[in-house]
Amino acid sequence: MSQAEITAVNRIFEDSVRRRDVERMASIYTADAIALPPGGPIVQGRENIKRLWGSALEEMGVKSVKIETVDLQLAGDLAYEVGRATLALPAGPAIVKFVVVWKKEDAQWRVHRDIWNADAS
Repeated sequence: MSQAEITAVNRIFEDSVRRRDVERMASIYTADAIALPPGGPIVQGRENIKRLWGSALEEMGVKSVKIETVDLQLAGDLAYEVGRATLALPAGPAIVKFVVVWKKEDAQWRVHRDIWNADAS
């Protein structure tokens, strides 16, 4: 059941990107989440992550994202996911790879740690 729940949260994130709803994007993170964006500083906390995604949508012009899970391992109230995301950008699609640590918080799976990067061009 947990794999289906995590997949559902990924679909919420995809839909939130399409709608440019940074509040909803940030809501899938734990309150004390940490994001490690490529080439940038560590971003801590849901509010700061919301600002990170707002900047990314504006600066990169992200139109949509499609998340694909390559590996998902569950361990009680934690899980880790390895995958790739295809971003629709004005200059064409970009593919990033990611590792997410999920944590069950308030009976929901939420992103607790998030790191991603792209292959060198």
